[in-house]
Amino acid sequence: MSWKWGGRMSSKCIYYVEGLCEQQLIAALKENPARLISGKVRVFNVIQNLIPKSQMISIQAGTTVVLVFDTDVPQTANLRKNLELLNRYCGKLRIVYLPQVLNLEDELTRCTDVKSAAELTRSVSVRNFKTDFCKLKVRDCRAMLERHRLDVGKLWMAAVPEGFDFIENNGDQVKLE
Repeated sequence: MSWKWGGRMSSKCIYYVEGLCEQQLIAALKENPARLISGKVRVFNVIQNLIPKSQMISIQAGTTVVLVFDTDVPQTANLRKNLELLNRYCGKLRIVYLPQVLNLEDELTRCTDVKSAAELTRSVSVRNFKTDFCKLKVRDCRAMLERHRLDVGKLWMAAVPEGFDFIENNGDQVKLE
């Protein structure tokens, strides 16, 4: 799906997601009817690791780079360095932030009708939630999220904790309504 950016059409998008559960969530939200713009998904923790230069130089000009990360641990040095390197090595790109405040479970609880993420998957505990969530088929995950009234407008839009205030709250740029 294409969308306008500065008067031009762009369809290139890469999601860097923290883990398999985030990969599952993005995949579910790209299912028809799509709630997020289409794009490649790479499991890579931008809080803990630096994106390899070899990956950065392969990102084409005009690409939207979407960073999905937890904010429960206030370590931002690698995130800041990744932003610096993306801007240095990549052609014109748009960076979109999807900060999970404080983590995926908190995001899903805030944006659905459940009191605990474990309720979404009927897991025994929050600990089992991630395993159960990742095991779902993408369509079943999407259906489960809709059944629990996922409000995509609220997703990734909570105020970030101190220390992450250098990022722009621009997640709405990849959401489709």
